[in-house]
This record gives sequence, structure tokens and C-alpha cells, in this order.
Amino acid sequence: MRFQAFVAVIRRYWATTLLVAIVLVAGVVTGALWQGVATGTSLFENVAYGLPALQAGRWWTFLTGMAFAPQPVLYIPVLVLVAWAASVYERRVGHVRTLVVAIGGQALGALLTALFLMPFDESGWTWARDLGNEYDLGISAGGLALVGALTAVMQPIWRTRVRVGVFAYLIAMVLNSGLLWDVEHVVAFTIAVMAGPYLAGRRPSRPVFSFQRRTQRSLVALIIAVTAVTSVIEGMFPGTGGPFQSEGSAQHSTGFGLGFIVGALLLLVLADGLRRGRRVAWILSTALLLLTLAGAIAAEPSSERTADIFLASAQLLLLLVTVRAFSSRPQQRAVRRLGKRVLVGGGILIAYTVIGALVLQDDFADQTLLAGLFVASLTVLWVGALFMLVVGLVYSSRRPESGADDDVRLRELLRSSPSSNIEWMLTWKGISVWFSRDGQTAIGYEVVGSVALCLADPVGHLDRRLAALHEFDEYCFANGWIPCLFAASQATADMAPDLRWKAIEVAEDSVMSLDNVEFAGKSWQDVRTALNKAGKQDIELLPTQWADCGPVFTDQLRAISGEWVGEKALPEMGFTLGTLREADDPEVRLNLAVGPDKTVEGFTSWMPVAENGEVVGWTLDLMRRRDTGFRPVMEFLIGASARQFHEEGYRFISLSAAPLAKAPTELQGSSDEQVLQKLLNLLGTVLEPYYGFQSLFRFKEKFNPEHRPLYLVFPDETALAEIGLAVARAYMPDAGLVDWVRMGWEMVVPKHPVPQSGGTA
Repeated sequence: MRFQAFVAVIRRYWATTLLVAIVLVAGVVTGALWQGVATGTSLFENVAYGLPALQAGRWWTFLTGMAFAPQPVLYIPVLVLVAWAASVYERRVGHVRTLVVAIGGQALGALLTALFLMPFDESGWTWARDLGNEYDLGISAGGLALVGALTAVMQPIWRTRVRVGVFAYLIAMVLNSGLLWDVEHVVAFTIAVMAGPYLAGRRPSRPVFSFQRRTQRSLVALIIAVTAVTSVIEGMFPGTGGPFQSEGSAQHSTGFGLGFIVGALLLLVLADGLRRGRRVAWILSTALLLLTLAGAIAAEPSSERTADIFLASAQLLLLLVTVRAFSSRPQQRAVRRLGKRVLVGGGILIAYTVIGALVLQDDFADQTLLAGLFVASLTVLWVGALFMLVVGLVYSSRRPESGADDDVRLRELLRSSPSSNIEWMLTWKGISVWFSRDGQTAIGYEVVGSVALCLADPVGHLDRRLAALHEFDEYCFANGWIPCLFAASQATADMAPDLRWKAIEVAEDSVMSLDNVEFAGKSWQDVRTALNKAGKQDIELLPTQWADCGPVFTDQLRAISGEWVGEKALPEMGFTLGTLREADDPEVRLNLAVGPDKTVEGFTSWMPVAENGEVVGWTLDLMRRRDTGFRPVMEFLIGASARQFHEEGYRFISLSAAPLAKAPTELQGSSDEQVLQKLLNLLGTVLEPYYGFQSLFRFKEKFNPEHRPLYLVFPDETALAEIGLAVARAYMPDAGLVDWVRMGWEMVVPKHPVPQSGGTA
């Protein structure tokens, strides 16, 4: 079976397999895979490409050279790049075109670079003249050509960001390092970007570039990050000094120092802070780049100095132009608390170092050596403290503050305005509530990481909803959060284009009309049987509320719920999944299945759904039953509850949405949206043995409900990864590292689902 799966993969990606196999086979046969291709050997003469090879008539080297790597250590990153880019491109565009892009991009990139350098063979431009005498090996330019061509079949927002990020990286590498392969990479990527649309079977579309403030954050962060990465790579593979190299000028310094490592790490942290819109990240990035610029100006003239001045100036200009996009400020008390912790921790470490030096001073004959170690230790400690301070400032976000009357105001809006069937969940603990400036619309949300994860629809009149969403978007932007609405109705999803947002279906609300509570017909057989069996065993429905239950019942409810939670190997879930705490609400109904001896066989909780000041329906939340007892108790509880609600004049009940249980039959939208849908499906599948989402969904089908789609509404596709993680963390807020590792293992080695004794709506 595994062999057949392997063969199927090879057939699907035979072009990618061929490219990787050519490099590996050539490396093994010639020994280049572990010892490289030595300069001056016959192998080098026949495979190394560049301007000297072209002038000597060895044109074939532009094809043969791609089967090798300049150094053995580079085989791994180059093959990873090629395998990833080729496999994705092959799946999207086709086998033959993948080979054309990889081989043609590599050959053209190297050949055009050689032709570009040819006129400078006898010129005074030192850098170009020196590159014209060098050789190269490898297929890295072909890998970047695949990435460039792949952008043509990406969603526009990803296309822009990938192109900007890769171009920034390639240009920075040329300026920082300036090796022959750096120039080839730029040429190959540029050619592929231009040819990509034609290879994908369409004409190039007119680029539509939006430079809104949220886009500014991501692009500036991307450029700062890739520039930092180029500095690290240039430190590993020192270059020629770049285009600014002149006769007799100093070359780049080599190796890694403490300051180099800390500076690169700080820039990467600050780049993530810029992506989140942190003002402190903008300030620190600007300060760091100003120091870099001042240091470069004060340094001796060299090609490195010129490149550093150019890159630092360009990044500073970009930061200054986009300063208004970075408006998120941490709370002052959080900054003060962080500062105190860093000072206390730094003081303790310094005291530890001083005491250690005093204790060990008699063991050092050379006191100068001890003093040097002492100074070095202090330097490392303070550098670490500084790094932790920067990390703390960047990731110290503004947490929502709740008003004293937020719950009262929210409940009033829920009663007076048309609401979705799950919006009573916004009253639960842990949900923050935002109100529009006019106080007529409320949005419940939970901040998870940098995502403001909103539940259901905005609460309020429909005609005010769009304006409120615009206002909430500004509020989230100011706080550095990514807004999204989870389980929003069709009406809210229809507003996504006006917000310039996207919407994808993630679940379905199961709504049961109360017109047919006689449950006539074959499809209702299970419900009728449960009601009849309950009557024969004198099991009755007891409508009540938590405050009216008394210890005789509340103790049983806690015991039943404890049994249900105790069966799970993972912590109890949250977000749209209630607990007994949420059932203790004066406006939530509890329906108990009670035997003649006052034994509770099972229970359900129901949340109100109001419209124009009165309750018109009820939404199922908790479903729990005793492990041993009346087995069809859930069918009885829902069927009897439906009859009870019908007698009281209500129109419908909602069985709620079984979370992570069912996505649309046909995945639609962009590839990014499909990835999110598949991710949520996978998460539901992995958690199925523990929580029984799929079995819960199938159980609800017994009541012949009408399925109404629920949507995820979000700003753009680049946020989907964070949103997906935020949804997972919201559902499992108490999960620890061991729990996530267990679930990750389940994704690789899934268990068979086990029957569950109950579920949560």
C-alpha cells in the first residue's frame, strides 16, 4: 500500500522528481555530493558556467552546470527550494512547463548574466570585471525562476507580497554580497515573473497595487525582515563587496560577532512587531537603523560602507513614509511592569556575576583574565536583558478593558435587535464586548495572539452593521489586531465585499422548525421511539433553570458533566462550546430528563434567541447524559423540549453548529481559503476521537433540521494562517504543549473514532 502511494506521488510530480534525481545522481556518480567540484579538474572545466566558459566556447556548461552545487553544504537548501517550488508549480501548471521554467530559467539566468558582464571585461568597474572572471555551479537560479513563475498563479495579495519580498531579498543580496549567483538569481526571477502569466495560459493582467495602512505594515515588515536575513547569509558566505566595490577598496568583514547576531535577531523581532503595527517596533527599528547609518558614515570608505549607507537609508525612508501605519501602543502599566521585571532580573544576574567573580578571584593567578571574564559576562547579561526588553515591548499588546455595564448593555441589544442563533454566547465569560460610538451595535470578541476573534454577527440593527464593522476594523487596526468574524450569518458575509474583506463557509447552523412536533413520518422514528420508551419508564422532562434546581439536581449535573469531561484525554474545550458555568444564567433554560426516583438521566441547556424585545426561539448548548442509564435520553430531551417550546409559542429551536464537523461539499474560493477549510476539517478529524464532532453532527440529522451556512469573514488571505491557529487555540484554551504534541501526532497516526456518550453543541 505504501509502495503504491509512493508510485502515485512520483507520477503526480514526475517533473519535480526528475529535477531532484538529476542533481542527486550527478552528485553521487562524480562524488561532488560530498567533496564538491574542485577548480582545475576536468569535471570543473565541463560543468562550471560563467563568462569565461562562454568565451571559451563551452556553451553546454549552462546546462550541465545546474546538476552540481558550488559547495557540498549548499545541496540541501538548493534541493529543498527546487523540490518545494517545482512541486507546487507542477501541481498548478503542469509537468512540461515546470521543466521549462526550472531548466530554462537557470540557463537563461546564467547566460544573460554572462552577457551582461561581457562589456565590462576591460572596464574600470571592479565588481563587474571581477565577476566576469568567475565561474558558478548549481540550479538555485532555476529554483527562484520557479518561485517567480509561481507568483502568476497566486492570489493577487500573495502575488504582490511574494514578489516584493523576494525582490527585496535578491536586491539586498546583490548590494550586500554581490556574488555571481546573486546576480543570476535576480535575472532568473525577473524573467520568470514576466513570463509567468504566459506559461500559466493567460495574458499579463494590469497590476493593481493597494498601499493601504494594513498593507503597509506587512510590506514594511517583510522588507525589514528579508534585509536582516540577507545580512545573516552574507555573514555565512562573504561576498565581493557588491556593485560599490572599487579598486583597492576594503571588502566585507567575515564571520559572526555577538553584536552581529543580536542585531540580526533584533531586526527579525522588530519586523514581526511592525507586522503587528506596534509603534514601539517602529521607534526601535528607526533608532537601530539610524545607529547603523551613523556607524556606516563614520567608518572608513569601503564597498561595505556604501552598501550599508544605501540599505539603511532606503529602509529609513520607507519607515518614515509609512509612520502613520504603526499606531498600536502597549498599555502603560504593561510597560512599567515589564521594565520592573527586566531591571530586577538584570540586577539579580549582575549580583550573581559579581559574587561569582569575588568567590573565584583566588583561583585566578592572572587577575586581568578574571577582569576580562567579568566584563564579558556583564556584557552578555545586559545584551540578553536588552533583547528581552525589546521582545517584551514588541509583544506587549493592548488588552481589551471591559466596562462595568457592558453585560447589561449587551443583553439589552440582544433582546431588542434581531440576532443570530448563537449570539447569546457573547454573554459568556472571556468574551470582550466592543460598542460602536453610537452605542447601537456591539461586537463580542476574544483576543488570541494578534487576532481579534469575533463570534457570530455584530449585535444590532442590520442597517447599522456595515458602518459598525468599518468602525471596529479601525479599532482593531489601532490596537494591532487582525479582525475576523467566526460563525457569521449570510447577511454579514454579504457585506464582506463592501469591507474589502473575504468570506468562506466554515460551518452550518442546524435549525428545526416547531411546526411538526408530532414527529410523524419514517424520518422521525428514532425520536418517537425515544419518547415512547421514556413514557414507559416514567422518565419526564423537567424544564427549569440553574437557580431553581437545588442541590439534589445541581450535584447530579456536576457529576454527569464531570464524567463526560473525564472521558476526554484533552482539556475541556471553549469558545462556542459551553460549560455548566454558562448554564448558570437566569435567562438560560435547563431541561432535565428525570426518572421516578429523581435521578437525572441527562440534561440540555438552551440559550434564548430574541427579536424585537421577545424570545422567539432557543439554541441548544450543553448536551450531557449519564454513562449508564436511559440510552436514547438525548433523542428524548430534544424531542420533548421541542414539544414544550411549541406549547409555549416559540417558532423554532436551533441545534447549533457542530464545530469543526462539516465544511461545504465543494470547496470554493481561493487556494488559501481552501487550505483553511481543509485545516479546520483536519482539526475536526483529529479531535473526533476525543470530542465526537462528526458523530454529533450525524446525531442532529435525526431531527431533520434546515442547514444555514455560517462564515468566517476576514480582511485578506495573508491572515488565514494566524486566524486558523487562533481558532484552534480558542477552542482549546487550556491545552498545553503535551496536548498539542498529542494532536500533532494524531495528524500523522490517526486513531479510530470511539463512540461518545454525549456532546456539546
